[in-house]
Amino acid sequence: MGSLVTQRLSHKFAPKVALFQLDEAISDTLTRVFAQCGIQTVAVAQDFPHRLAQEQFQGCVLRLDDDATAVLDSVRSSRSNHRMIVYGIVSKDLDVRRFSKYGINAILDSTVDRSAALHVARSTCALLLHELRRYVRIPLVVEVMVESGSGKISGASREISGGGMSIAFAQPSRIEGKARLDFSLPDKPPVSIAAAACWQKGSQIGFQFQDSDPGRQTVKAWINSFLGLE
Repeated sequence: MGSLVTQRLSHKFAPKVALFQLDEAISDTLTRVFAQCGIQTVAVAQDFPHRLAQEQFQGCVLRLDDDATAVLDSVRSSRSNHRMIVYGIVSKDLDVRRFSKYGINAILDSTVDRSAALHVARSTCALLLHELRRYVRIPLVVEVMVESGSGKISGASREISGGGMSIAFAQPSRIEGKARLDFSLPDKPPVSIAAAACWQKGSQIGFQFQDSDPGRQTVKAWINSFLGLE
């Protein structure tokens, strides 16, 4: 399997995902998972900020802890790597909303279950491979305040598109009908958009933006910038 992937990658663009200071077992799992999507991984230690100035990466995986902010600052301020897909490994009790300003794209539980990791890799591989026309939803984790007829509740987004977003809540919540979503996209001013709940699965709810709301233009502009289409 490994040699076949290597042969295939040698004939076309080969995306690289940096595995920053991960233990051997997790690195091995992620290497195998990403290889199934035709993506290579590179183990990186303390020299990651320096390598960001020297190499092109399409993604990175790191633990979201107190030491992560310095690395994330380096990633998002990097001249050539600031658009990379960022995967955060989180502990069970971590509030991922504290990392909202960095635009974390996907999260993995600290146990890094192989099937869950494969699902995450497959959901983001189109972005890593720059197959942008086939990809309409951007994985993104930012804090969102939802105001509806039942009151206000805070959650964390999971995906966003020009037409709506999905939000995960700490506990299953019942939100029906119209709502207003307030959030901030990385490097953009706060956005407030009228929306309506359109589906629910466990503690996640999908919202559709109101077509006429001007906030949609801010979302679309951010997506185009993220994808490098501007």
